[in-house]
Amino acid sequence: MKAIMPLVLVLVFLFSSFIGKSEFIYKWKDDFSEAEKTKVKKWLGITYRAVKARIGEYPFDVHLFIYRRDNQSEPCPWANTWRYPNQQVHFHIDPSYSLEEFLKDWTAPHELSHLAIPYIGEKETWFSEGFASFMQYQVMEEMGLVTVSQRDSSYSAKVNAASQSYTGNQSFGSEAMELKKNNNYTAMYWGGASFFLKWNRMLGKSGTNLCQVFESYLSDFRQKDRGVSEVVSSLDKSSGFSFGVELLKKYREEEVEVKYDVP
Repeated sequence: MKAIMPLVLVLVFLFSSFIGKSEFIYKWKDDFSEAEKTKVKKWLGITYRAVKARIGEYPFDVHLFIYRRDNQSEPCPWANTWRYPNQQVHFHIDPSYSLEEFLKDWTAPHELSHLAIPYIGEKETWFSEGFASFMQYQVMEEMGLVTVSQRDSSYSAKVNAASQSYTGNQSFGSEAMELKKNNNYTAMYWGGASFFLKWNRMLGKSGTNLCQVFESYLSDFRQKDRGVSEVVSSLDKSSGFSFGVELLKKYREEEVEVKYDVP
């Protein structure tokens, strides 16, 4: 990993001003120096380029709200994504951290990935958070921050740890949302990620993967879809397979095994 990071930083400095057709619109909600603003733009610019490389470009501009939170224990202690009145992410950051430390943080890959799918409501938060959790390591791999082996080991550790919170006494969807009510967000997130890992593995056996499917999804369906059923149906149309709809039915209605083994 140490050998990869300098190359990433070189690319950041060379290409930080260009992100593509979709534009980043920055909203500085607190006072930041010009050097701090430049660092933030480089951090988020390289992250979004990795998102684009992995799943394709977003068909909309992204509004980025940046808040200052000094004396924090990590570069970005909190962030969240909004879809109205425009596509936006709110980052609460401690700008004292270095660019390299910001790049190693998982928050930006997670939050920017949220925008690949529409807001799907509160009743199935496991789906949207599971997707972003799945995507964060895909993006971090694209950035050169983790190897494929490290990515898969992280998936396995986090999903299998989350499995301890699922009793199997009701459908996965119902149990995931009970975990959310009980503030067990980690188990809800990574239980949801197991859905996308299983779907991705099914597609892999058919010669493609979930990330490859997204490029056509973003251009053809992202602006039209509403709700989980539409998103999954559209992704199936983009892939040419029905794995997603079939798997969603199981996660909504049945007990499922929350598990991920390293390939």
